[in-house]
Amino acid sequence: MPNTSIRSSSVDKSEAVATVALVGTVKAPPEGVMDYYKTSMEAQGFKLVPGPSAVGTVTSLDFIRGDGETVNVSIRQKEGVSTFTIGANVAAGSVK
Repeated sequence: MPNTSIRSSSVDKSEAVATVALVGTVKAPPEGVMDYYKTSMEAQGFKLVPGPSAVGTVTSLDFIRGDGETVNVSIRQKEGVSTFTIGANVAAGSVK
């Protein structure tokens, strides 16, 4: 997402399925972060999994692609800053 400050990130591509994690912060409402990642994930062939989009004060989106590739985006806002975590298990060849 534009104007994001990356707090941490990791990639493990040692298996056929890569595990990817990223924590970022951005001055944007959770809805803006949700909209950005919905568009981005759908453009890459992921489908939004239906279900509740919030658990307490955390907004959460789950995506799936093909036969088991998954992405979760969780967002929490405090004082106008959204902190979001992306966790993914995807085919190692698709990690950019």
